[in-house]
Amino acid sequence: MNRGPKLQRISEHVWILPFNSPKDRPNLGYILGDEKALAVDAGHSSSHVEDFYDAIRSEALPLPQLTVITHWHWDHTFGMHAVHGEILARPETSDKLAQIQAEMEADPDKASRFLNSDASIRREYAGGVPLKVVPAGKIVTEDQSIDLGGLTVELLWSVSPHTDDSLLVYVPGDRVLFVGDAQLGEFPSWRMDWDKLAALADKVRSLDADVVIDGHWKPYTKEQFLAEIG
Repeated sequence: MNRGPKLQRISEHVWILPFNSPKDRPNLGYILGDEKALAVDAGHSSSHVEDFYDAIRSEALPLPQLTVITHWHWDHTFGMHAVHGEILARPETSDKLAQIQAEMEADPDKASRFLNSDASIRREYAGGVPLKVVPAGKIVTEDQSIDLGGLTVELLWSVSPHTDDSLLVYVPGDRVLFVGDAQLGEFPSWRMDWDKLAALADKVRSLDADVVIDGHWKPYTKEQFLAEIG
């Protein structure tokens, strides 16, 4: 019996494993069609992935055959080595992860510094949870649609003030949109580029969504999200 975190149902075909602030774990998405399941983001570590998959199994749902990465930051990607199936990401995302992988392999102290850099990271990796960084298996160079069987998922690049590799995951049939951390300021300064935020708002406004799910908060209505970001 799974006594860990539970999936939260968002719509007919969409669930999330809700965010966990103490460990800086973002919302992870689960989208189920008639033939395939797709996950949104790979989480902070293999432990995060294990909790996600335990929650999926507890609902008697199939594990995702595909995982889409919204952007390169570690809390969304450092679980990629433990993911089931194929991983899709923007080229900028995969390149950044390959760079981090090479740097950690060349300098073991870099990994140690990361593990000790923040209390949330220390909590996530407590007890010897392995740290392993890998690039994506499949590169998304342009907007594309994925057929999960009776359900289409759209992968849409967007301007974002947070990173240059933002990939939105849109489920038009359920009117649900995943935005990752796209609306946040640039890390680590948190400087906000208001022109990029306005462009992101225009992108979201153009999509027929009822629910918007970001990385680290409860699901918004589209109107709430647009009001939040101005």
